[in-house]
Amino acid sequence: AARELVARGYSNVGYLGGPTDATSAQDRLRGFQEEIARHPSVSTSHSFAGAYSFEAGRAEMLRLLAGDPAEAYFCGDDVLSIGALSAIQDHNMEPGHDIGIIGLNDMEMSRWENINLTTIHQPIKQIIQSSVNLLEEMLDDPDRYPEARIFPCQVIERGTLRPRP
Repeated sequence: AARELVARGYSNVGYLGGPTDATSAQDRLRGFQEEIARHPSVSTSHSFAGAYSFEAGRAEMLRLLAGDPAEAYFCGDDVLSIGALSAIQDHNMEPGHDIGIIGLNDMEMSRWENINLTTIHQPIKQIIQSSVNLLEEMLDDPDRYPEARIFPCQVIERGTLRPRP
């Protein structure tokens, strides 16, 4: 998400995560900050919503819009993103033009015409199948060395970010 925002020319970006105590929110923030640190000309901020929900994403974006919002946000999941989009639209701002949003998970609703969320697709079916396979292998061989697998994610281009220059 950070690489995508930088590639699109955003110079002031934010992270809007789920609950502060959620490891997923902290891990996503850490990865986001590590990538942004490679681009010293890009300023960053972060905030957290009270839950991974539409209402929490909307409330946090309303709070951010009342201050000095970033040009674009990476939201910790698509549900938060959709709440943020609702708040942006209520401020008569156009997502992708006035403020950018990129989500995570590529849920079905993100494809809806009235949402049209640019998001990151994770290969969930492959991750689940690989997890099952690893578990079976560990049961067959208890001395098997632990293994980590990394799966490529893909940006799904829709309408909530400015075009690449």
